[in-house]
Amino acid sequence: MRVLEIITGGEPGGAQRHVKELSQYLRANDHEVMVMHGGGQWLTESLGPEFPTRYVASLGRTPRPDQDIDAARQMATAISEYHPHVVHLHSSKAGILGRWVAWRRRVPAVYTAHGYVFQDPTLSGAARSVYRQLEGWAASRSAATIVVSHRDLAFATAHTRGHNAHYITNGVGRAAIGSHSLHVPPVVGFMGRFSREKGLDWLIPIAAQHPEYVWRFAGDGGLRAILTDAATRYPHVLWDGWVDNLDAWFHEVDVLVQPSWKEGTPYTLLDGLARGVPAVGSRVGGIPEILGPIDPALLITPGQAGELMTAIHHALAYREQLKNAIWSHLEDHFDRDAQLAKVVGVLGKAARR
Repeated sequence: MRVLEIITGGEPGGAQRHVKELSQYLRANDHEVMVMHGGGQWLTESLGPEFPTRYVASLGRTPRPDQDIDAARQMATAISEYHPHVVHLHSSKAGILGRWVAWRRRVPAVYTAHGYVFQDPTLSGAARSVYRQLEGWAASRSAATIVVSHRDLAFATAHTRGHNAHYITNGVGRAAIGSHSLHVPPVVGFMGRFSREKGLDWLIPIAAQHPEYVWRFAGDGGLRAILTDAATRYPHVLWDGWVDNLDAWFHEVDVLVQPSWKEGTPYTLLDGLARGVPAVGSRVGGIPEILGPIDPALLITPGQAGELMTAIHHALAYREQLKNAIWSHLEDHFDRDAQLAKVVGVLGKAARR
């Protein structure tokens, strides 16, 4: 099977990590794959020279008619030259444009929704309405849709051709479960893109107000200036940048927080849990499916400072007991190889159709 993977950005992120791991899995199982993306070089560099990749500068996140037309043309060119059996799309802009191009070229398209953008409450009502209509239109031209949370499954089922929607959550490989004493003072960690949808707009002010904890932020993005200002003014707020050694970073963290306004199924939580670090997260996207079965007290309402601090205190107080429930839950429901095999199965079925 020959697969063309297309994603809006190539910078570090959960969707990009999925494309990387899926591409490697496809190749390891004797399939061909080419990757197109529109921002950053992380994806190209992490895949390496043995994977054909195309950088499309016009495939940026912000909608712009002139750039969108150019991106669509380059997608059509790639389909004509590569002759994929199936096109696999990720992220809203690439997903909408790519499904339209593939539909016109009569090539089956599969879209993985890493959290529908119209679920993001930080966007205006008008923007969410437009994205919802576009996603519905594109889904009707998709051979299949994959969602990573039950919250998105109903929409995908209702709009995808033949109701061919699939719930396949993200997965994580086995990692060494950490064992270390609670730091003094305890360390609260955040890892991810520094964007508003991740909840940093309300998490950073809370961190500044609670010097009884050390707050470590790993990542980068548009809200960097807010974080670096806090890190300059408050010695208990630290910025670690992008982290390559996950084992070392999570060993320094006592509890992980994911205070997002909008999510899919965040790899950050899975990575932390796989190393025995308890986590606190918002009741959005797939986070309740990760944390709820471990302990419902770890779930919070985004924007609620009191709930966040209560949940952090609970996670720290019961961290050793929580470790006993974490890995069995991940192994039963969030195994990476099982996830990737299911995705390849959906792609193969679409290609045969």
